[in-house]
Amino acid sequence: MALPFRLPRFRRLRTRLTVLYAALVVAAMLGMSTTLLAIAQRSATDQVQRELAASGTVFDRLWSQRAAELGGAAGLLARDFGFRAAVATGDKATIVSALVNLKRRMGVPIAFVVGVDGNVTGLADPGLAGQAAGLWNALDGGQMSGVVQLGGSARHVIAAPILTPQLTGWVVFATNLDAREMQGLQSLSAIPIQAAVFQRRGDGRWADPADREAGALSGFIDRAAKDRLVSDVTTPNGTALALVKPLPVMTGSPQAVLMLRYPLDQALAGYHRLQYAILLAGLLGLLGTVFATIRMARSITRPITLLDAAAARLAAGNEARVPVEGNDELARLAESFNRMATDIAERERRITHLAFNDTLTDLPNRAHFLEHVEHELKLAERNDERVAVMILDLDDFKSVNDTLGHPVGDEVLRRVAARIDGDLAQSFVARLGGDEFVIVTRQAADGEPFERLAKRAGEAAAEHMRIDGHDVTQTASIGIAISPADGMDARSLLKHADLALYRAKELGRGMFCFFEEALNSRAQERRRIESDLRTALHEGQFELHFQPLFDLDANRVGSFEALIRWNHPTRGMVSPLDFIPVAEDTGLIVEIGAWVLREACAQAAAWPDHVRIAVNVSSVQFRRPGLNETVMQALAASGLAPGRLELEITESIFLEGLEETTRLLHGLRALGVRIALDDFGTGYSSLSYLQSFPFDKIKIDRSFIQDLLTRPGAVAIVRAITDLARALGMETTAEGVEENDQLAELRKHGCSSVQGYLFSRPIDAAAVRELLAESTPRRAAAA
Repeated sequence: MALPFRLPRFRRLRTRLTVLYAALVVAAMLGMSTTLLAIAQRSATDQVQRELAASGTVFDRLWSQRAAELGGAAGLLARDFGFRAAVATGDKATIVSALVNLKRRMGVPIAFVVGVDGNVTGLADPGLAGQAAGLWNALDGGQMSGVVQLGGSARHVIAAPILTPQLTGWVVFATNLDAREMQGLQSLSAIPIQAAVFQRRGDGRWADPADREAGALSGFIDRAAKDRLVSDVTTPNGTALALVKPLPVMTGSPQAVLMLRYPLDQALAGYHRLQYAILLAGLLGLLGTVFATIRMARSITRPITLLDAAAARLAAGNEARVPVEGNDELARLAESFNRMATDIAERERRITHLAFNDTLTDLPNRAHFLEHVEHELKLAERNDERVAVMILDLDDFKSVNDTLGHPVGDEVLRRVAARIDGDLAQSFVARLGGDEFVIVTRQAADGEPFERLAKRAGEAAAEHMRIDGHDVTQTASIGIAISPADGMDARSLLKHADLALYRAKELGRGMFCFFEEALNSRAQERRRIESDLRTALHEGQFELHFQPLFDLDANRVGSFEALIRWNHPTRGMVSPLDFIPVAEDTGLIVEIGAWVLREACAQAAAWPDHVRIAVNVSSVQFRRPGLNETVMQALAASGLAPGRLELEITESIFLEGLEETTRLLHGLRALGVRIALDDFGTGYSSLSYLQSFPFDKIKIDRSFIQDLLTRPGAVAIVRAITDLARALGMETTAEGVEENDQLAELRKHGCSSVQGYLFSRPIDAAAVRELLAESTPRRAAAA
């Protein structure tokens, strides 16, 4: 059980134990007394609830009995022949006389007749008569009993119809629902309840028969009238239990309820002696607990004091042991403390090792590397030496994990780490993470140049391995930064070595590269281009140009290739060769490619139906999910027929996995989109790709077209490609056509379409519309 307060801090355990146990006794007594009082209160509440429910039942019976009594008297009068004749003839004197006699006999304060015409007989007060006339709608609707507002008070109304034999009116009695009536109800209850009738006024508030507002009870009445359960209510005289019973009302009359209340203080008055008894028992228990606790604390203090002193020595980093005396809990605690001290020393040694070493290769990690480089830099500055930081990254290591599995990849990393660390024993080798390692050397002792050291590291990483039946040969690229020229701290050297590594990756696999300031400038330029690309996307700086593709069979423009252009606000037109590689590296090409698709489809939707639009798709877009959805959204938004959209891909998309790429291409084909293989003939496995997927078109690379008139081998290649495409049912497009003789040669070999400067350079959207608006199709011979 949680203590209801926070104990103060004591320097002596004896005092703390005494206060603790005293607090526990107090808490236990409080809990017990609270429980007993709650039980008593619950018992009293249950009794009151039963009495209130019984009183409510009595009221229902009295209400029904009174209604039956008055209803019988009213019915008797309504059936009296003389009275009916007086009503039928309009004899008011006879009617009034009969009503007065009946009121005296039945003890009813108000009695009157309401005619079928709405006239009231028997009430001298005009205001009261006007209110009584308002009962006509309820009486006509068949309501013969209920609560109404008459003479400024809530009254119980009972009526009987007058038939002669047709309905001519109603005899109506009205009894009071005032305090006197409620006192009669209170006298029938076994407990002193308070009964009152409340009626909702025109402003929505509740009031008693004397038109006094219910005040704070109004909200309770609204809730309790719905639940019809006994519940707590706060009154000016304290908390009470109350039951609210809705009363039947006549149509058009305000809502009325009966409230029965019983003060809670009266129900709990008999339980005060129990509270005094509990208080006395608590004081006696507290005194006994304090005495017993002081005796017990003396036997515990000494061994705990010894443990406290030993813990202080352990916290200071010193050896600590506690003498073990006896075999009780404190002795076992001393033994556990001694084992803990031994385990802590061993664990600290292991934690220190893990904090500075990689768990997979057991090489130093990044934190250890940064600390070591700073130390080496200080020594190098003191001895006028240089420190080289070399980042070694395994080439295409991802394919090892993807094809051979992560266990094989982990084993490759372990073996490469062991080889580098063994072959470069005079250098510091660490693993930065993934497949990246770092080598730190301070002017090799044997004077070995840094170039040779880098070459040795690359050769160690590239040595052949056989793992789980798989032959693995892994090349590595290395970037090198040297202090003090390339940096005076660990992070600068690491950053510049990383830039040099990026350059080495660009130069090819298995290369190493030293950092040059131009690499830093180039990296900054790439960051600026990346930032400007994001701005260009949001500010709409891109635009599309279109290069026509001339259909040789139809002798007209058959399609356009969409080419993106970046109109930079300060640099002017930026070449795609400058920003497309950055966009692909950063992943922005996905968002840019989606914009190109949407814009190209929107432009092509206004062209003639025979003109298609060709859009280049990056391999990055294929690697990211959602390409199919992007194509569908572009087609749906533009209304362009799927068959008029042609997606151009290069062989590089197949490098990520032939099966997955083929599945994506079939998904695009299922949308009705055409697929073209761009730059055909420049890769290593073009024929296997044609066998894996039936392309709609093959685009012959411009390198073959440029040599078409000068190298016989180029003619043979073009003829072979066109023959192959024709056999496979594919179209062919020749890129880079600039001369009429090239065009004639391509016609001769059955090329389907051509594009190049011979026909048109890339043009903007307005020029496309003008070109398509020409009445005479452009002929190849006219070019």
